[in-house]
Amino acid sequence: MSTQPTTVQKRETDVLIIGSGGAGLRAAIEATTRGANVLIIAKEELREAHTGWAMGGINVAIKEPATPQQHFEDTINGGWRINNFKLAKIFAEEMPDRIHDLERYGVLFDRLPDGTYFTWASGKQSAPLNLCAGDYTGREMMRGLLLEVKRLGVPYLEHTYATRLFKQGDRVVGAFLMNSLTGEQTVVRAKAVIVATGGGGAMYRVNTNAPSNTGEGYAWGLDMGAEMVDMELVQFHPTGMAWPPEKRGTLVTEKVRGNGGILKNKHGERFMARYQPQRMELAGRDEVSRAIYQEIQEGRGTEHNAVYLDVTHWEEGKVEKLIPDVFAAHMEVGIDIRKQMMEISPSMHHMMGGFVITEWGETNVEGLYAVGEVSCSVHGANRLGGNSIAEGQVFGRRAGIRTSEYVKGVSMPEISEQLINAELQRIHSYLQREQGPKPAEVLSKIKDTMWNYVGIIRTEEGLLKGQEEIKKLQQEAQQIKATNTQELQASLEIRDMLETAEAIVTSALVRKESRGAHFRADYPQMSEEWEKNIRVFRGEDGKLVTRVVPVTK
Repeated sequence: MSTQPTTVQKRETDVLIIGSGGAGLRAAIEATTRGANVLIIAKEELREAHTGWAMGGINVAIKEPATPQQHFEDTINGGWRINNFKLAKIFAEEMPDRIHDLERYGVLFDRLPDGTYFTWASGKQSAPLNLCAGDYTGREMMRGLLLEVKRLGVPYLEHTYATRLFKQGDRVVGAFLMNSLTGEQTVVRAKAVIVATGGGGAMYRVNTNAPSNTGEGYAWGLDMGAEMVDMELVQFHPTGMAWPPEKRGTLVTEKVRGNGGILKNKHGERFMARYQPQRMELAGRDEVSRAIYQEIQEGRGTEHNAVYLDVTHWEEGKVEKLIPDVFAAHMEVGIDIRKQMMEISPSMHHMMGGFVITEWGETNVEGLYAVGEVSCSVHGANRLGGNSIAEGQVFGRRAGIRTSEYVKGVSMPEISEQLINAELQRIHSYLQREQGPKPAEVLSKIKDTMWNYVGIIRTEEGLLKGQEEIKKLQQEAQQIKATNTQELQASLEIRDMLETAEAIVTSALVRKESRGAHFRADYPQMSEEWEKNIRVFRGEDGKLVTRVVPVTK
């Protein structure tokens, strides 16, 4: 058993950024450039953030015939018109400049022999918006962003988990941190906190996310009094590796379908002709995921509960050139996709909902900002592939601007010893128990509950069952016993994960229609009266409250 340190380190900074993906790093660059002192918190090594897992590309209207207006309209239509129109407009208009920023940081995007950008049209795009670096765009972006962060000398802490945010009065004033390797504990006072923690894929049995994506940012927001929106809208990527088991859920980029990959069932039938005869494999992610799910459910899937994705017809050299990472991932397990079809099935991929923010990343809580996947609502009910890592660049920069301005006008806050001691007591209670369930056992139950009841196809009966299971697991999670620092972090993550799961299922029960990623078998049609957003927050009694609001135009 790891011994927990008895002393708590103290630090202070103007802007505390929790999360080291593309959005968090972009915020750090901007705030630092504008004179703020910044501290970045990374759950893993700085270079291992989930942004680095993004494959297919980054959306931007940077080459004709694509225009910012077309990017905006595709984003709104792809999101089934419940996006925040104001944020989506800013996003589409500012993205070309953010590409030029990335290139200044050293990012290399693919170009044609004539020197122009290589772009391609992903699902639901009316013109080629997708700019990429092979099929490792996220990794290349992270390389450039990290070069700039290090050039600026921005301080950071790696392998560090924020256990909670601190609030004094109506203002967020810092966070409690724990090193996941040593158990060392640190309290950071901050004039502003930017939450950039990404999504919550770890809640689902099959997902494309990094293991660090445990959804705690949403829970912190609810704890602090922030409003969340669109939490019911959880995207499933149509094409995650389905075989072999050790690769299950590994992302197979949309670039495969965008460049002529064909989906087939076990009979060799190109089944998308039955569901989306116009767009075929390039229909929306929500539509393709449901089509694959239905094929498997109706017995036309492979023996591994999957369908085939076929690129064996591509000309020689195209696989290695366009999708080298997908090719390598399959070759690792003895599958040559140039000669054999891939087996794929949907995997939980992205959360469209999150913190309600202004165009500057501000939440309804003073001193608290949010950017990236943990925020909303550029994407509406279904995110276009390539829009996520793009969104983080636009709004990461904007949050960096606003926080750098905000911190000039406020004093450094104090965090009371009472708050710190209460958090220490909460944390150490997991280590002091004589007995209790192991965190891995509870986590496994969460994954099954969310996958089985709050997944691709939903019903009121299933959602109510899921809600009941989540409540039981919340009780069980209070009794978890941790025996070392790693289990302690997992225990704390589980508590937050269950709070986020509760917000998802609560919102999903309210939306009595099918729209985008939210498909209700008991309400299979999209309803005009539900062209609205669902917000969720904690009431004065501590219980979740929902309210339905008009779309922000």
